[in-house]
Amino acid sequence: MVCGSGLAAQQVCAALAPYLCDSLGVTWIAGISSADSDFLYGNLAPPTAYDFNLSLGVSEPELILNSDTTFSYGTHVTNWGALKLNWVQAFHQPLPVLEGATFQHYLTQQGQAALEPFLVSAVAARRGVFAHPPEDPAHPLSRAEYGYHFDATAYGALFELAAANGGVRKVAADVSAIDAVDGAIKAIHLSNGQTLTADLWIDATGPQATLLSQIGGVRHSADLRQKRRLCVSLTRMEAETPGPAVTTVNGTSYGWQAKTALRTSTLMLTTSDPDSDLEAQAVPETAPVRSATVDIGFRDIAWVGNCVGIGHAACVAEPLTIAPILLLQRDIERLLPLLPVSDDLSVERREYNRQALADYVHADLFMRALFETQPVEGSLYWRDATRTPADERLARKIEQFESRGLHVAYDLEPFGPEDWLILHYGMGRRPLRYDRIVDGADNARIRQYFESLRSNIDSVIRSMPPHGTYLNGLTNYLRQTQG
Repeated sequence: MVCGSGLAAQQVCAALAPYLCDSLGVTWIAGISSADSDFLYGNLAPPTAYDFNLSLGVSEPELILNSDTTFSYGTHVTNWGALKLNWVQAFHQPLPVLEGATFQHYLTQQGQAALEPFLVSAVAARRGVFAHPPEDPAHPLSRAEYGYHFDATAYGALFELAAANGGVRKVAADVSAIDAVDGAIKAIHLSNGQTLTADLWIDATGPQATLLSQIGGVRHSADLRQKRRLCVSLTRMEAETPGPAVTTVNGTSYGWQAKTALRTSTLMLTTSDPDSDLEAQAVPETAPVRSATVDIGFRDIAWVGNCVGIGHAACVAEPLTIAPILLLQRDIERLLPLLPVSDDLSVERREYNRQALADYVHADLFMRALFETQPVEGSLYWRDATRTPADERLARKIEQFESRGLHVAYDLEPFGPEDWLILHYGMGRRPLRYDRIVDGADNARIRQYFESLRSNIDSVIRSMPPHGTYLNGLTNYLRQTQG
């Protein structure tokens, strides 16, 4: 039984549809108004969304033809912190390993202070151009990765259709009462008079966690880590043509604003400390279409008894990074192989919670890394973001990178080595030393490699069309080829 009306419920129902059989039926209770919090997922999906969506029955052509989705090379962060940092947190393929050493060691040896000129997706993002990466590995653009700019309502509708086509039964009713005994849900009573039972319940009701809150109680809601309260609002501004293939995040004294270009509009997400909210709300030119004050944090235990929380029911991450939608994807991918095969849920529950907690903790490390710089003086937002000391695991990551250019990795990290490397350079961190193995390479040849790579990237970027032009051309092509 899946409860919730928003993106989390739509995606998990689409994911479960292929598993329908005599021994597994799925009912979706879709009357709970959790869709109002979907804007807290942000408006940027990571490159992994391509395969994830396809596994749920939603292809990229469907996204382009049947929603206002556009492409994205990542996030352009501007005016960040007191140092007013400016970098593109780009999606990118793994950087080359040259003669046994990773890319950053050669950068340090060659005295190259900037990583971004060697990231084709970052350069393309700044220039406002886009094209799909070619299959030829020798082509500079083949190293680029891309995700999607999306509006949660249009995005979610495609997964809802996939779930319906897969045979998931939808019940449009609200939950009026919940029967819970000994930490498990026995039944729910609906506003239409029905009483329903299930072996496994999936709570996709958003931050309120309607089901989990009945069996987790105060104990679990008190286990939210790094708890912060933020005001978040979403504004929509009409646009004649799509903007650049990158979400632009601008730091402010009260928090930040993110602009994301869709087909015919631009979405602006404004986030602030509650005590700074009046200042933040004065900025948008149009009234917000969605707004909320939310507690940022995650549950230590996402699967309690016979109920699994996914998406915001388990973790509300600040939508400054791709973490919110990335964690939702990983919740669903983690659940599928752990679907119970007996009445004893203990093994599946324990493994799910182990993996979920690691995901939430490590996503939080990446988020906190954004604040390991000189703060904005007098900012309540920055004060609350850095109120507690950084986790020792994050301190170790930063220390080892700055000391020796090493990437410290932990089990089950949602953000990979390239994400961390780009973040380190964007935040102004540089290694003091490099791996001495690079001294064995021919210095002139390495210098020529860097010069050629940078030149080839500049050349290919100059030949690429603006994002809107490419998107319109692709749309026309898809309409012709698909009738």
